[in-house]
Amino acid sequence: MLRLRLLAGLVGPVLFTVVTLVEGLTRPGYNPLVQLISELALTQRGWVESANFVVSGTLLVVFSGGLRRMIKGGRAATWGPRWVAIAGTALAAAGVFVIDPSPIYPPGAVPTRSWHGLLHQVAGPVMFLGLTLTAFVYARRVARPYGMTVGVLIIALFFVGTNAMVTLSYAGAWPSAPAGLLESASAYLGLGWIATLAVHLLRQLPVAQDPRPASASP
Repeated sequence: MLRLRLLAGLVGPVLFTVVTLVEGLTRPGYNPLVQLISELALTQRGWVESANFVVSGTLLVVFSGGLRRMIKGGRAATWGPRWVAIAGTALAAAGVFVIDPSPIYPPGAVPTRSWHGLLHQVAGPVMFLGLTLTAFVYARRVARPYGMTVGVLIIALFFVGTNAMVTLSYAGAWPSAPAGLLESASAYLGLGWIATLAVHLLRQLPVAQDPRPASASP
């Protein structure tokens, strides 16, 4: 059971990344360099990305249970699993509460504001906050330079860069601003760190012993 929980920390990020890349590159009218990942949940094919958010987020929550059992002592043992669970819950919520159409996507759609779009705007930053703090919390125990760098990059790319690009795009000052590129880089970096942590912990598990008794020598 513990191994399965830790595997969830690897499968979740890989699933999210693969589905998002495939959808982004094959969705008609969608430009992954400009549009946000969440906008893949729009149009009739949007259920694919919504399901991806929910399943991937749920797997992160499952992984947080494995973290509690593997890491003992210190802030990493207390807050690490909490931030992973918060990130996973927020990611799943972002799939349930679909983003509102933007001025440029889907093509021809009228920009609207709804209650589920508002909740989505809350869930997204919470997810990235969870990924950021997870990277910082576990950096002391696993690949310190990588963890610290990931946390700083998420802050720079998402909380500063993506939000600035979205503001410029929505205002019409720069309609093709690379908000999608910066957001995707943030998400893949954060989830890549989760996957790295999962692999690190899986390698610490003892190898299962063969329960069959060894055969006697002839």
